Amino acid sequence: MAKKLLDEAGFRDPDGDGPQMRFSKPIVFRVSGSSGSARQYSGVIYNYLREVGIPVSIETSELTTLLDLLRRGQFQMTYGQWVGGNQDPIFYRDLFATSEIPSETRAARNRSRYSNPELDKILDEATNTFDHAKAAPLYARAQEIVSRDVVVLPPWYQANMVIAKKSVGNIHVNASGDWGFVKDLTVGK
Repeated sequence: MAKKLLDEAGFRDPDGDGPQMRFSKPIVFRVSGSSGSARQYSGVIYNYLREVGIPVSIETSELTTLLDLLRRGQFQMTYGQWVGGNQDPIFYRDLFATSEIPSETRAARNRSRYSNPELDKILDEATNTFDHAKAAPLYARAQEIVSRDVVVLPPWYQANMVIAKKSVGNIHVNASGDWGFVKDLTVGK
């Protein structure tokens, strides 16, 4: 499917017989050299992209250097994750609002530097709507915009596992990745 989409977008396989590089210069994928998981993930992504004809160069940096490069927008592609679940959709503002684009003097989390005035307006309205039922359709629209514009590309979701003795109770795990249930755990004898 990816090869077909690349062909339709004008990035044709040069000879039509398989994984030929469709670009003359590789995409630079920046990752933290100190993160074993980032190196593993980048290897998987590297292989997937090369398989469809997209050359990739992986560049590793120490974490502080990488974060500085990301803040300054000095990257083409990177791997990232956020922790804490998605139970409060305000994280859309943190990750995608124009006001959250980092600057030389201000760290922020919209490292992709994505900017969409329509999304900004929806997020402003949603974050200032205290009635969850009224905010829900606004966040749904925000999610549609982010998905349509392919601001981020989540290749997978990590599985959350909880292993506990029978004496630990009140465990409520859900698909959002939220670990908030920990505060309500009970421990019996």
